[in-house]
Amino acid sequence: MPVKGNIIDVTVPISSLTPIFPGDPEPSIERVCILEKDGCAVSRLSFGSHTGTHVDAPSHILKDGLSVDKLDLESLMGKAVVLDLSRRNGALTDNILEKAYNDQKITERVSILLLKTKASFRNEQNPEIPGFQAGKPDRKEEFEESAYLDATAATWIVRNGFKTVGIDEFSVDSLYSESLPAHHMLLSNNVNIVECLDLSSVDTGMYFFLCLPLKVEGCDGAPARALLISDS
Repeated sequence: MPVKGNIIDVTVPISSLTPIFPGDPEPSIERVCILEKDGCAVSRLSFGSHTGTHVDAPSHILKDGLSVDKLDLESLMGKAVVLDLSRRNGALTDNILEKAYNDQKITERVSILLLKTKASFRNEQNPEIPGFQAGKPDRKEEFEESAYLDATAATWIVRNGFKTVGIDEFSVDSLYSESLPAHHMLLSNNVNIVECLDLSSVDTGMYFFLCLPLKVEGCDGAPARALLISDS
């Protein structure tokens, strides 16, 4: 059955210029076979498991957590709501999420929550986000203006039965956090985490979401292709 509706690609592409979290492996794409010389083109790909748009597996932070190849793909597709929180920075609380969600007056079952923050506008205006190119941290302000889920927001997501939460930031947690409370709350309760989405051209509202991470055996996460399908 053909897909009905407009398809919106919300994936951050991977290249040598893809912004990365400080300390992560730098992405590299190296040509090893040339069409004119070898009769085919082949490239060697090198990048971290959390490069570009990616899915965090429970094994990312949980000792006995599932690896990315064991995730239930059905939980990474379904009805989704995009909430625009671009006027906020810092901690996103349960009250903030609940108000934004209730403002949508949703009457159907929604399993996926997608959060559009200022990161979307940074991506739109400058794909090479200062402070995150080649893993070299820049100004402290880049961290401070990032939106993230606090423990109450993560608890609200679990309590409301969402199966996946996606954000356009590098992390659902504060970039300064070492304990990663949102990661622990979500992944220990079987809520998938998708980070580094590109929601810059997406309006608030309802969509069908599809996100398929690479099937890398035993890995803590993997880049993914993420799509939204709208009715209009």
